[in-house]
Amino acid sequence: MARSKRRRAAAALHPLGNFHEDALKLAASSVPKGLGSTAMSERGFPSRKLILALASVGALLSLLLEYTHYRAYVAPAAGSFCSLGPRLDCISVALSKYGVWLGVPLALWGFVGFVAIGLAAWQRSRWLLPLTAVASLASIVLLGLSVFRIGALCLWCEAVHLTSFALFVLAWQARRADQVPLRAFEAAAIVLLPPIGVLVALALFLPAYWGVFGWQGELPFAHGKTADGHPWVGAREPKLTLEEFTDYSCPHCKAASAHNLMRVAKHPSELRLVRRQYPRTPCHPRSEVRCLAARVAVCADEQDRFWQADRWLFEHSATGIPDLGEAARDLELDPQRLASCVERDSTFDYVAAEWKRAKKLRIPGTPYYAQGDEILPATAAAALMDAL
Repeated sequence: MARSKRRRAAAALHPLGNFHEDALKLAASSVPKGLGSTAMSERGFPSRKLILALASVGALLSLLLEYTHYRAYVAPAAGSFCSLGPRLDCISVALSKYGVWLGVPLALWGFVGFVAIGLAAWQRSRWLLPLTAVASLASIVLLGLSVFRIGALCLWCEAVHLTSFALFVLAWQARRADQVPLRAFEAAAIVLLPPIGVLVALALFLPAYWGVFGWQGELPFAHGKTADGHPWVGAREPKLTLEEFTDYSCPHCKAASAHNLMRVAKHPSELRLVRRQYPRTPCHPRSEVRCLAARVAVCADEQDRFWQADRWLFEHSATGIPDLGEAARDLELDPQRLASCVERDSTFDYVAAEWKRAKKLRIPGTPYYAQGDEILPATAAAALMDAL
């Protein structure tokens, strides 16, 4: 009691006696929580480690989904283990028109979003809740598109959606924990600037591989026939038109065709490609089966599936002899019409005339190109297309 009285008396004599202690308390209370602070107890952010783990899982799932999206376009014959039927098919979802937004595949949007969520959790930022809310809302919208527009679900997609919902629940539970305010500039910069930078870089520099459409999807470009009846794809009023001579059993043609369709995707109003058939062997006599791939393409054109068949044949004609039943099934063609068409004299005559035309132009091999009467190797044609 006497000691307490002496302390109060000293404080009365020295009004600034407690200033140092009070200042220390005020300074400690004003230090931002987060921004790499290790003094903060994990009890202040109970779900932080779990949120970081789930964000990592979501990022990994997004990368696997992006790999599926990429393979669906550039290697459609590879298939996918998560394509289990018409209603549970990752390929159908990947090939839909909803797979890319603002020039960036949705799977990469998801990857960047999960990285941002992870950064927000690491920084104990109040951006965590709005970011997970946006991710959950996007998942609901995409789920609706899958069910009502595409008519199929994707296992990877649904795993990503569940991860988004779980992150939102955890972020909601942690909303009252000590966190860096939304207005804290440094924290916001760490959380938002890296993902935004990645998105800008992807939009500017990622090749539009989805321009190489798959045979299961709809043709994303304008297409039609020339006055001579040859299929074209690309610009309706082109600045550059190239005739592309290919053989479906030629591996270099397969690669060149894929790259050129990406160029069409990049210049859809400037570039037109015209498909010309140049099989390794002439379609004569009528018993010749090695020109069957070219005849399948001609007959698929009758059912308005030429360019889908074009993609399919490059994947299934290593020997030049595709399976008609498989072609009809994969390309959704009438099998009887296809079988009848490939044996018609007019079909043989068309392919034979294509072969003779290539010989007359002295096309030395495939792939080769013609711009009017000028014959161009693949390198020269690529330079013209890239100059657009």
